[in-house]
Amino acid sequence: MLTYRSFRFLCAVFVAVAAATLASAQKVRWEPAGGSLALRQTSDLSLIFEDCEPDGAFDLPNVPALNFGSPNRGEQSSFQIINGEASRRKTVYYTYPVRPSERARIVIPAFTVKTDKGPARVESVSFEVGDATVGGSAVPLENAANSEVHVGSGGQMWAGEVVPLTYTLSVASRFPAQIAGPPTWDPSPLAHEEWAQPEPLNAVVNGESRSSVLYRTRGYIHQPGTYTLKSIEQLINLRVPSAGFSVFQQFQAEQYTITSNQAQVVVRPLPGNAPTTFNGAVGDFKLTSQIVPEKPTVGEPVTWTLTLTGTGNWPDIPGLPARQVSKDFRVVQPQAKRTPVEGKLFEATLTEDVVLIPTKTGSYTLGPVDWSYFDPKSGTYKTVTTAPVTITVDPTTNVPPKAVNNNGPQTFGIPDPNADSVTEPTIRATPAPASPSRMLRDPVATGTPVTSPWSPRRLIAGVIAVLALILPFWLLLAFRRAWSGDAGRAARAARRRLAQTLAALPQARERDDQIKKVIAWQRDSAVFWESRQALPPVSAFAAVPEWQKLWREADAFLYRADGELPSGWTDRAQAALRARRAPRFPIFSMLRLRNVIPAIAIGLFVLSVSPSDLSAAETKSTTPEAAYAAGDFAVAAEAWQAQVAQHPTDWAAHHNLSLALAQQKKWSQAAAHATVAFVQNLAAEATRWSFGYTLDRAGFTPPFLGAFVQPDWRHQLAQLHSPSTWQRLGLAAAALLTLALGLSLWRGYNNGPRFIVWISRPLGLLALLVGVAVGLALPLYGPAQHRDAVLVNQATQLRSIPTDVAAEQETTTLAAGSLARIDGTFLGWRRLSFPNGQTGWVRVGELTPIWDAK
Repeated sequence: MLTYRSFRFLCAVFVAVAAATLASAQKVRWEPAGGSLALRQTSDLSLIFEDCEPDGAFDLPNVPALNFGSPNRGEQSSFQIINGEASRRKTVYYTYPVRPSERARIVIPAFTVKTDKGPARVESVSFEVGDATVGGSAVPLENAANSEVHVGSGGQMWAGEVVPLTYTLSVASRFPAQIAGPPTWDPSPLAHEEWAQPEPLNAVVNGESRSSVLYRTRGYIHQPGTYTLKSIEQLINLRVPSAGFSVFQQFQAEQYTITSNQAQVVVRPLPGNAPTTFNGAVGDFKLTSQIVPEKPTVGEPVTWTLTLTGTGNWPDIPGLPARQVSKDFRVVQPQAKRTPVEGKLFEATLTEDVVLIPTKTGSYTLGPVDWSYFDPKSGTYKTVTTAPVTITVDPTTNVPPKAVNNNGPQTFGIPDPNADSVTEPTIRATPAPASPSRMLRDPVATGTPVTSPWSPRRLIAGVIAVLALILPFWLLLAFRRAWSGDAGRAARAARRRLAQTLAALPQARERDDQIKKVIAWQRDSAVFWESRQALPPVSAFAAVPEWQKLWREADAFLYRADGELPSGWTDRAQAALRARRAPRFPIFSMLRLRNVIPAIAIGLFVLSVSPSDLSAAETKSTTPEAAYAAGDFAVAAEAWQAQVAQHPTDWAAHHNLSLALAQQKKWSQAAAHATVAFVQNLAAEATRWSFGYTLDRAGFTPPFLGAFVQPDWRHQLAQLHSPSTWQRLGLAAAALLTLALGLSLWRGYNNGPRFIVWISRPLGLLALLVGVAVGLALPLYGPAQHRDAVLVNQATQLRSIPTDVAAEQETTTLAAGSLARIDGTFLGWRRLSFPNGQTGWVRVGELTPIWDAK
């Protein structure tokens, strides 16, 4: 009779069998399931779906040092007959070209993939990476194909010097090759031109004919130092003989990655005797001047053209030099035009036409104009000077003279702080707008959000929290020091071993096993009783008769041929062991001075550690960079605006948003975000350039921050770090000063060697210098040093209450670029507090937070 319990058991068995059948039928696996791969050689690795297929797209796990190519999908079908019934089996496979990039053991971890029959687990596989050989031969890959990079003359160059760079790919002629792709390379910090068309070469090396291709380019590094350039990688296809024996030799194509050497470059700094007219140009240049006409009449335009040509570091050349003209001329602001040679980054012509309109008759001298550059061939600075030209302005009855304001000098371009002392108007050279490095630049890669400044309350809380960490550090280090110096630790360990030995002794049947355990008992007994002898005599236990008797009986057992342990010896030994306790750990020894001092040093070190507000930037599926490159600046600005809203301290997003807004001629908003990017990351050259560029076009200068456009020595010091970094340097200086005082006190109590005093004094001096630098730099940022600082991004009204009803309140004009702090919120309004004590309300959309103010 089938009971209910039996029925449940049969159902469980049926379900288990069915699950096992399905599991065995459905399987996803790698083929091959392990083995070896060749370094930088492309091999095939297949992911096989047996009796199933993937349910939609799937992702492979990330495997370091293994590059997966695009897979090829294939299917196979087979029929099998089991017990007279035919069934069809379908196999789907995805074959990936894989290529190891490092000589390391590669493990593809297990993962789960969705199939049309449910999820399936793909087991982990591993591969050993060895040297690549060509085809079925034993020829190493580096003997069949290799590449080399050479920079300049022996890797030596001046900062900014344009030097040749060559890359040679060489292949043995017995292995016909085909280039599978262009050279891939990260050239930073080298600025270089595009590769020229490769040149074919043939040579004989060590008696073997080799075919080569030579790539040429030029480049420079503008900062001195020693650099190691990254390797160049290039894919090639080699026709190699297939493995196995055949009457007719067969060839097959195999793909390999050829990696070049890493070139060493030494960039020498330019000499320090640069003339005042030097603006960073390095190379070979020529400056010409032309004035047409030389005999104008009053009111007739005169065109003064300066032309700079040559080869050099054009991306770093800001423009042509300034010129002086009489105030009897009206000047049309010059427009510079840069015309690079096609396909050349370091050869160009820079032309600047200045239109002068004379208002009085007379003779005037234009020029000379001096311009300096560094000549890397001679290793000296050179100055080119244009010849002065005298023009004569004749009177005319056709064109009446224009009224000229002779009350003071005229200033063109960026205002000159020394304008009051100038007797003639200055023609300021504008940046060359056609240069890729002087126009609106390309967006920078999205960076990690920076750290916001601390509020005073948070800073105090952080100091208290750090100080509180001293106690657990003290307890830990004091305990470790006391434990390491505890004389009773060995006795406690010996007591535990004695108990184990006595517990195991009754189970020893053979005499040799009994002898080993009795010897172990004697050895641990000597340690337990803290004897200075490894094997003490019986008299050492005279104070403990029971233990002395046990020892005498153990000696008789060990050293007599017919010796035996007395009956009950083990029980008496256990009782004697229980009767004597091991020395306890002296817990209060932690309070000894020698155990406290290490904790004090660790605690002072902890004081210099500052908390971080960094958060990883979220990866977006859309790319505003692509929209920007395609000219869709509105879409790019919207995407970067979303990044800024999510990560207000992402300086790269602010910088890129500024570029997109500038492309739409929204200069006020562009300058606001450029200012934010500048304050958040002053170390980036792109933010410094964009800061001055957008402010010049927006027509406003933020208070406090405007002084950084033409910085004096204090502002140059301040722009070394952002306000948040200066705050942390101040905290670090306080911690360093505390450490120096602590070391001095430690030595004052005659602890440690005498040279500690000579360590503490430089540390204290360094702390004071850093503290002074913080005190000089941080106030220069004004309200921007606070976490709640905002910048007004457009001209608006400052209101006394948060409403648009003007009849019920007092309002005043609020200029774009105003800097303030938020001290109140109400719906879509923010209450601003200015350094002069003025407060008022504006809408939140008219503000750009410097940090993360909401």
